[in-house]
Amino acid sequence: MDLRSDAGTASSSPLPATRQPRVGTVAACGALLWTLAPTLALAAYGTRPYVGTGVDLLALVGWLGVGVGALGLGRALRPSRGRLDRAALALFGLGWAVLAGLHARSAAAYVAAGFRPVPATGEDPAGLLLTWLTLLGIAAVLLGTGALGLAVRRRGTGARTAAAGWLLLAAPAVPAVLVLLDLLRAFPPVVGRVLVTTNAALVPLGVAWVAVGVLLWLGPGHGSGSRGES
Repeated sequence: MDLRSDAGTASSSPLPATRQPRVGTVAACGALLWTLAPTLALAAYGTRPYVGTGVDLLALVGWLGVGVGALGLGRALRPSRGRLDRAALALFGLGWAVLAGLHARSAAAYVAAGFRPVPATGEDPAGLLLTWLTLLGIAAVLLGTGALGLAVRRRGTGARTAAAGWLLLAAPAVPAVLVLLDLLRAFPPVVGRVLVTTNAALVPLGVAWVAVGVLLWLGPGHGSGSRGES
């Protein structure tokens, strides 16, 4: 038994050259759609709160694509997966499932209303619970994404592997720095409102998973080329 490999400290063999074009395409497009969804919602509905809209349905589809990308990345890490890799995938999977449930709730409200936007009316009895679930899901996703960045960086053979690894690492770092600076009142009030009312702090997360999709789609960028599979 290789204790170093099991601990995840020395299981640093490069990502396999085998590509996953279909998985990568779904992941990249899904992550892009999920990242753009809040901007589309703001443009279409303004700042008025809604229980469910058509954009929530798009966000759910996009988030499912991100999940496909996580499965593809887990498959790529499988040949030498250590404890860090398994913990990162489990943490991300937990957060992903929580956010998927919240997206599905909003999308279901839109579908149940006959594909019409459902405005929020009054206090939602489950509002506090939903807020905590959202925070839990986002925190788990960000931490899991950062840990996956470490796992990918350890396999840093190829330009696309390196780029995806750094972007995955930046996904939790950028929001943490922005929130800290906002708490220290380093930003003008208008910037603080933008951070609170939009997904601007989560854009690096979406970009990171677009990069993962590209990595799975085109391969790690080895000089010897990559084999393709679905």
